[in-house]
Amino acid sequence: MLHDLSFLDKGSPWPPPSERERLEMYRRNRQLFECEHAEVYREELKRIARVIGNFNDVISYPVIVNYQRLMSLKVADLLFGEAPQIQAGEAKSKEQDAVNEIVIRSDLINTLYEAGIDISRYGDGLLYIHNRDGKGVIDITQPPVWYPVVDRENVRNVVHHVLASDYSVGVDYQQKHYLQVEIHGKGTIERRKYELIAGPVSATVGELQEISAPENTGLDDFAIIQIPNIKTSGRATGLDDYTDIDSLVSELVVRIGQISRILDKHADPSMQGPQSALTEDPTTGEWHLKMHNYFAKQSNEDADVSYLIWDGQLSAAFQQVEKLVNFLYTVSEMGAALLGDMGVKTGQVPSGSALRRLMMAPLAKVGRVRMRFEPALIKALRLCSRLGYNDLSGADISVQWQDGLPQDETEVANVISLRVASETMSRHRAIMLFDGLSDADADEELDRIADEMAIMDPVPNNTPQISGALQPNKKPVIVE
Repeated sequence: MLHDLSFLDKGSPWPPPSERERLEMYRRNRQLFECEHAEVYREELKRIARVIGNFNDVISYPVIVNYQRLMSLKVADLLFGEAPQIQAGEAKSKEQDAVNEIVIRSDLINTLYEAGIDISRYGDGLLYIHNRDGKGVIDITQPPVWYPVVDRENVRNVVHHVLASDYSVGVDYQQKHYLQVEIHGKGTIERRKYELIAGPVSATVGELQEISAPENTGLDDFAIIQIPNIKTSGRATGLDDYTDIDSLVSELVVRIGQISRILDKHADPSMQGPQSALTEDPTTGEWHLKMHNYFAKQSNEDADVSYLIWDGQLSAAFQQVEKLVNFLYTVSEMGAALLGDMGVKTGQVPSGSALRRLMMAPLAKVGRVRMRFEPALIKALRLCSRLGYNDLSGADISVQWQDGLPQDETEVANVISLRVASETMSRHRAIMLFDGLSDADADEELDRIADEMAIMDPVPNNTPQISGALQPNKKPVIVE
């Protein structure tokens, strides 16, 4: 961890030694997300070539199982597949108008979706509030260029957010390397440019080339907001989702590759038979099998013409693959239902409530991320509103999250009907929930229903009603 800005002093190694393990994790996880498993699992995949010594003539490629990317996408889908509703006062209030404008200008839902992916693969998502074309926007920045400087006594207390990226100018031996740095304080940004001296193993920070005066951001807090995944009291950064399942996925890739190599070898088996089954090519002198002919045995000891069939005993390998997949479902907390593997063989689809029971583990996992996201999102909206919008400092901002699961319309309709019939829910509230309408829209819909009922049944409410059925020799009783 970094506790001061001395890592930017001249002669300091770059990147800082304390951050190299984190940066290496970022590099590996980015490669895994982008399907470069062969590069990350290079040593593990050598086991495929060693599966059986006489298989050297069989070319085999690893079967990429990109569970990591699928997991990150599913986490982001459950968070933002259905856009959360952000409310700040009444529908037409200036506060709500400010929120709506920030959402549109920032492309906020897609921005948050990308931050959700970073939280899963890197352990942290970073929102970045800055001015664009005269008004503030909520953007994101990359964790691989982020160096948090924290208090020695309390690592949860961030002193500076430093963004630093290196780049090169020129070609070949004339190349010069530089380090561009942004030092974020509360309400300020200081920009610096350093020379970067490349070494055989790592670089070192050189002379300070440029430095700007601290720039006022117009905010009273950091322009960068960290959204961690799982975080403990002794960590400044969050834990990623990939490390726990890394060994399981690598073993799964190797095991499937080994099975494929064996099946490839025996997809074209060799043959055996008597010498009479062969004929010599007079030109090349090579012997070939005479197909579609009768081969007479010279003795009972001669072998039959047949394929050499090898029993690979692959049932144990397939059982291990199944176990590894189950371990993946458990350790990643994603479960089988989220990934479409529910063991349903008859084509039946579980109901909405049954699907949610199957999804308890992934929903709990996403719920942890949501608890980190909500306060960060509200804070970002309040800060961004100070850059050219109606100030939301005193507004009551709320976020209504969706679970991202398909809704069972029939099941919801039955529940709402029972609630209305038992007088535990108003028709107004039922229409709002089922159709996702606002108060005004729900009132308008109820008025339309009343008008249609009046057209279908034009009898006024004050018309006397007849009580009792008409019977012979009896007059109806008129009830006023």
